[in-house]
Amino acid sequence: MFRRPSFKRRATWAARSIHAHRNCVVVALGVAGAAMLSGCDGDATKPTAPGGEVARASVSANALPNPRGDTEDVLATVAAFDAAWAAGSATGIAALFVDDAEFVNGRGQIAVGTEAIRAQHAGLFAGPFAGSHLQSTVRRVTFLSGTSAVVDADTELTGYGALPPGTNPTEPGKQRGRHKRVLVKRGGEWKVVLMQITSVAPAP
Repeated sequence: MFRRPSFKRRATWAARSIHAHRNCVVVALGVAGAAMLSGCDGDATKPTAPGGEVARASVSANALPNPRGDTEDVLATVAAFDAAWAAGSATGIAALFVDDAEFVNGRGQIAVGTEAIRAQHAGLFAGPFAGSHLQSTVRRVTFLSGTSAVVDADTELTGYGALPPGTNPTEPGKQRGRHKRVLVKRGGEWKVVLMQITSVAPAP
């Protein structure tokens, strides 16, 4: 016959559950607090752009190194993106994504897979974005696990010849964007699995 646990036992279980939940919240708040308190401006990495040039991305990170020491590796992917952009290398950009990645640009167009991502950027570099410069500033790095992270980055695009139809500059000669990138660590290497860009509209 089923016997209902005593009030004392149920209270003990509840206390243990609350304690465990509280520990999770404290850990989460601790990580968030550390992310807010930490901050550095400067050149976090100096990636080598395709063609041998050393490009420097302006990256500031609001994140302390996670216990696995992967923060710098994650930031390096942002710097490498800027470096590939400066070199006009669609192949270099595509190499930063996993094979089945999804990329959503500022106009809402979706490219799935590295070849589609490469082709989309190749068209931009051969057209309106030829010779343009992209500078990224990381606002936040959030580790979801030891092998997954979310990067929030603010970007400034300058030096472009034109903007794609339906896109307006945030201010004269400058297009600002918000990048949300989800990264995964596979084979010891961090790569982008999902990326979405929101273009910042000009001030009213």
